[in-house]
Order: sequence, then C-alpha cells, then structure tokens
Amino acid sequence: MNTSRRDWRTRLTSAALASLICMIAAALLLTATPAHACELCMPYPQVTNADQVVGSGTAVFARENPARPFSYVVLETFKGRYDGSAIPLFLDSTTARALQLYPALQVILVQNGPGGTWRALGMAGREYQSVMRQVAQWDKSSKTPAERAVFFATYLRHEDRRLAELAFLEVARAPYATLRDLKTRVVRDDIYRIVNDLFHVEWHGLYILMLGMSDRPDDIAFVRGKLKTAAKYGLTINLGAYATALIEMTGADGVTQLTEEYFVEPARSNAELLEIVKALSVQGTGGAVELRSAIVEAYGRLLAHHPELAGNVANDLSDWKVVRFVPRLREILNAGVGLDEASHFAIAMYLSSADQGGSSKAVFTRCGGLR
Repeated sequence: MNTSRRDWRTRLTSAALASLICMIAAALLLTATPAHACELCMPYPQVTNADQVVGSGTAVFARENPARPFSYVVLETFKGRYDGSAIPLFLDSTTARALQLYPALQVILVQNGPGGTWRALGMAGREYQSVMRQVAQWDKSSKTPAERAVFFATYLRHEDRRLAELAFLEVARAPYATLRDLKTRVVRDDIYRIVNDLFHVEWHGLYILMLGMSDRPDDIAFVRGKLKTAAKYGLTINLGAYATALIEMTGADGVTQLTEEYFVEPARSNAELLEIVKALSVQGTGGAVELRSAIVEAYGRLLAHHPELAGNVANDLSDWKVVRFVPRLREILNAGVGLDEASHFAIAMYLSSADQGGSSKAVFTRCGGLR
C-alpha cells in the first residue's frame, strides 16, 4: 500500500514537473527578443564597461603605485566614495608597461559596494575617461538602449580603439529602429572600410545595417552582389544583415527576391533559411512595418516548402495577429515531422492564442511523453 501510494505520488510529481517544463519553455519562446538586442549585429549580448560603471557603487581611475610596483594607486574617484584602503588587485606587467609608455592612460576600477570586490575594466585614454565620467551620472533606468546608442554613436570611429569598441557594443544592441535613425552619424567611407576589413568581421553586421539606409545605386548593387555570392555558395556569415539591408533598400522587391532565392528552394540549409527569417522578422517588427503584409506572404511560402521551420515564424504571426495560417500550422503540428520541442511549443501557443485554447491540450499531450 505504501509502495503504491509512493509510486502514485511519483507519477503525479513527474506529470506536474513535465507540465511545468512545458509552460516555462512556452513562456520563454513567447517572450519577445529584448528591444536592446540587435541579433543581426552581435551573436550574443555583452556586458559593457558602461554597464559595469552604471552598476557599480564606486568607480575610480588608477595607475601603478610607484611605492608598490604592480599595485594600484587611485588618482580620481569619479563615482561614489573611495575609502582610501588598498585595492587588492594585481597590476600585470603588460598594463604596467603601457602606463609607463602613455602617461595619459589610466585604469578603470569599479567596486560593487562598500567592502565589495574590485574589478579592473581596462585602460582608458583622456576621451574614454571623459565618457566614463558622463556615464557615471546615469543609473540603470536613466537611459534607454536607444538613448545610449545615440550617445555612443559619435564614437564608433574614434581613434581610440577601446572607446570605438565600447561604442560598437552599445550601438549594436540598440533597437533596429534606432539604427535606422543613425544613418547620418557614420560616414559612408567608414562603413565600407569596416565592411571590407577582414580583421573586424565581428563588427560587420552593424555597419551592413547602416549601409542599408543608403539609396545610392552603387550601394544597392554592393549589397545585391554580396547576397548573390552568399546564395551561390550557401554562405551564412552576415547573411541576415545583408538581407535586412536589401529589404531596407528595395522594399517589397527585396522580400520577393529573398523568398524566391531561399524559401522556395528545397535544397537550402536551415541555417540559411533562419538568417532570412531573422531579417524578415527584424523588418516586420521594428523596421519597415509597412512591408508586413509582404513578409507574411513570404512566411506563407516558407510554411509551404519548409514546414519544419514553422516554429521560427509562429511568434511573429501571433504578435502580428495573423490568423490565416491556423489551418496550415495545425496541420504541421499534428504531423509533427521535423519539429523539435521548441517549435512544437511555439506553434501550439500560436494556435492557442488564435482559437482560444484550441490546441492547449496538444501542448501537454506532447509533453506527456516525458512522464
């Protein structure tokens, strides 16, 4: 009797856990990409030095202590209050040599609170120091990602590589709508210099998006040429950024071109297709929203030819309140061929929102397989 009751409780607990996992996963899938993350610019979010300063309790500029080599002495406290105690950080020999060679350089140190851990954020020249003093006046809610991007955009091509990198990280996670407004802030020649620089591949996405704001025929030809090469050889590096730029430049014609070259081609890899979906989603959500009807048509072609990727467009269709694909998505969900669990959740939740819970049972039936 006790064993039977224990088995029953175990089954109940397992079922509840499986359902909970389902709900959590679905919630995560339905959560919109954060407005500050431009996934076409950076493959992953990064905490910047600006974030570190904003989140710190104390921030100082320091150099090597002449009385104690390889340790720090504080020259300026630009945020909070420094209590004068020794900072238990080791100053490495490379940094020490750089400080000796360049007297204007100082090291940014931050402490998370009184008696807390100190961290070194790297060296900063005079301009970088000035920027940090301004950032120190912010709090976590005083600047939106868009406002931060506008602030840092002027430093994208700064001669101080450290400051330029900070600017890139800040601007690259801005909403796409903000990037559209920055088209007059970066010189066209600088955009090409970066895009053609193989040593800055990780920076290309942002500058490709900026190039997309141009209406010059030679710029449009450049983007088309890059996409032609990508389509010919199945390349995916910066494909999403170039696709987004093409749509920005050519509107519905660009959507049609990408649909014909990718979505109706059975031999295209999922990696290629997902880059195009990414571009369409960015434009339909925060860019050329007037093209949303054309983008929805493109999604329809994708569903017809690559049903295994239905979960990747379900969230957009739900957010845009597009219900015309309910029969097709229900068919794909019931067939289940090629769908992973994440896609299953996304489609089921789309159907649930479209027909008042008509497919909620399907979500938990599928998850029931975990029991």
